[in-house]
Amino acid sequence: MQAGLFVVIGLILSWGLDPPPTCAADMSLTGKLTISVTGREQALFEKASVKFEKLHPRVRVRFATTDGRDPLAALADGSADIAVTGGSMKPEEKDWIGTTVGWEGIAIMVNASNRVQEVTLKQVTDLFGGAVKTWSELGGLEARITVVNREEGKGVRPYLEQLLSLGGKFVNGKGVVEPDKEAIRFVSGNLNAVSYINLSTGAGNVSVGVPIRLLTIDKVDPEPANVSSGAYKISCH
Repeated sequence: MQAGLFVVIGLILSWGLDPPPTCAADMSLTGKLTISVTGREQALFEKASVKFEKLHPRVRVRFATTDGRDPLAALADGSADIAVTGGSMKPEEKDWIGTTVGWEGIAIMVNASNRVQEVTLKQVTDLFGGAVKTWSELGGLEARITVVNREEGKGVRPYLEQLLSLGGKFVNGKGVVEPDKEAIRFVSGNLNAVSYINLSTGAGNVSVGVPIRLLTIDKVDPEPANVSSGAYKISCH
């Protein structure tokens, strides 16, 4: 079961993102397929599962109730057939086989009038870990940084915590702001605020004139092409 696990994920995602080729329904597959997924990926998989069921009418796809726990836990205890995660497999997860089926960058978002335009990955870690407290330490104005955090265990926060090795160590800052539109609203209206958001959402808002900036990281611009190439390091897949 494990060897074919992520092949099914790849099929589901491809049908969710692109129209499937015209073909007759496949009646050879039967049974139930349970997927454990949390966060922003769930909507994509729900949409894709509808198409999957049309192509395989004898298969029923359901989504496991996660209650915020790691999707791999559901895979381990047998309550799910597929687990969707937002990062590479860890060494201790060597019993599972994973396949990358997509990428998403995590953008560091500041007010468009903020003088800071680029930072290093270490500075990002220091910023959200609380070691950096004023924008002048990052080349900006002499003003205290207002960190706007996101809800624990949701959205891109757990992936950013993992990437920066800051699990449980995020600075408290201004508190928690959800959903994305509220984080964008807060940062766009506060010169000294900083938060984080999935790159595609952030770039979309920048493109329509919302007064936010996505910071360049280690001299690599936060663009989709740089995420898929691996040049932009703050990403999950």
